[in-house]
Amino acid sequence: MKHSIRSGHGFTCRSRQAGLSLLELMISITIGAILMTGLVATFNQSGESRRELEKTGTLIENGRYAVSMIYEDLRHAGFFGFFYDLGNPPATVPDPCEVADLAKLKGDVALPIQGFAAATLLTRPDISGTTCDDKGLFTIANLKAGSDILVIRRGDTGVFTGNPVDDVIYMQANARALNLLVGNSSASVPTDAADGVTANLLKYPGKAAVTTEAETRRYRVHVYFVAPCSFGSAANGVCQGGDDDVPTLKRLELSASGGATVMEIVPLVEGVEFMKVRYGIDNSPTTTHAVTGSIGDGIPDSVYVASTTAFADWANVVTTQVHLLVRATQETQEHTDVKSYSIAGVTAGPFNAHYRRRVYSSEALSRNMAGRREVPK
Repeated sequence: MKHSIRSGHGFTCRSRQAGLSLLELMISITIGAILMTGLVATFNQSGESRRELEKTGTLIENGRYAVSMIYEDLRHAGFFGFFYDLGNPPATVPDPCEVADLAKLKGDVALPIQGFAAATLLTRPDISGTTCDDKGLFTIANLKAGSDILVIRRGDTGVFTGNPVDDVIYMQANARALNLLVGNSSASVPTDAADGVTANLLKYPGKAAVTTEAETRRYRVHVYFVAPCSFGSAANGVCQGGDDDVPTLKRLELSASGGATVMEIVPLVEGVEFMKVRYGIDNSPTTTHAVTGSIGDGIPDSVYVASTTAFADWANVVTTQVHLLVRATQETQEHTDVKSYSIAGVTAGPFNAHYRRRVYSSEALSRNMAGRREVPK
C-alpha cells in the first residue's frame, strides 16, 4: 500500500515493505551457515587443543612422578634404622624374589642396591638363577624387552608401632645387630615392648649382659621393572596375551597374601616404555679404613656403568642414575614421532607412531651407603 504525504509544494511517495524476499532470505541463511560453521570449527579446535594439553600434561606428570618415586627410594636404600655394619656381600647373587629364607634375606641387606641390565633394547635382563622365573613374575609377556631391573632394599623410615600383620617381614635393629621376623598377629610378633622376649631385645656382641630395646620397622624389598601392559589379567597381575598394550612402570614388593609371604606386583606409572639404570661405584681407596670399616670414601670413582662384572662391587654402589623414556598414554593422530631418543647412551627410535615421548633422568646419592664410607676429618 502506498501513502501520499504532502510535503511543501509537492508530494513524496514512501513505500512500506511487508516482508523479506526469497533472495534476501537465502542470503541471510547462507551468512548464518557460514558463521555457524566458523563457530563449530572454533569450538572443535578449542576442544582438540584442550585434549592435547591434557595428554601433554599427563605425559609430563607421569614422567616426573616416576623419576621422583625411584629417586626417593634410592635415597633411602640401605637404611636399616640404627644398624650400621652391613657386613660382607653374600657368597652368591641375591635373589630379588626370595620370600621364605630369612637367613638369605638377612644376608642380602649387604647389597641395598642391585641391578640386572638388558644388553640391548631388544633383549631382556638375565635373571637366571633367581626364583623370579619360578614364580612366573618375569615371563616374556610380563617383562618388556630393553628395560633394566632395579632392586632396592631398606627398612621403613617410620618405626612400627601397630598390630603385626601375618606373614609380613619386619626388622628389628640396633647399632650392632639386625634380625628379620615374620609377622604373627596371634603371637604379637614382632612387638617393640621391652618385655624381655629374645626376638625383641638384641644383644651387643661381646656384651651378653647388656641389652637394648630394638626398634621395629617393616623390611622392604622393591624390584622396579617395566611391563608391556598396565593391568595384567593373570594371577598377581602378570601380563599375558590379550591384555592392553600400555607399557607401565611396576615394582615387586615384599608383602603378604593368602597366608604366605609373597612378591606382589604393584603398577606405578603408565606410559613408561624403557628404564635404563647406571651405577656409580666407590672402590678407591682400596684399603679398609680403620674408622669406617669400609673401603672407599663415599664418592664414586669411575664412570657410571650399566652393570658390574665384579659381584662384590654391588656393595660399593653409592650413586645411581635412572633414565626413563615415557610416552603419552593416548595417540595424537596429527603427530608422528620421527625422533630418536638417547637413553643413558642407548638410542631408541624413531618409532614412527602417533605417541608423544619425553626422556626423564635423575641421579640419586644413596645417603646411607655413602655416609657409611665418609672418612672423618
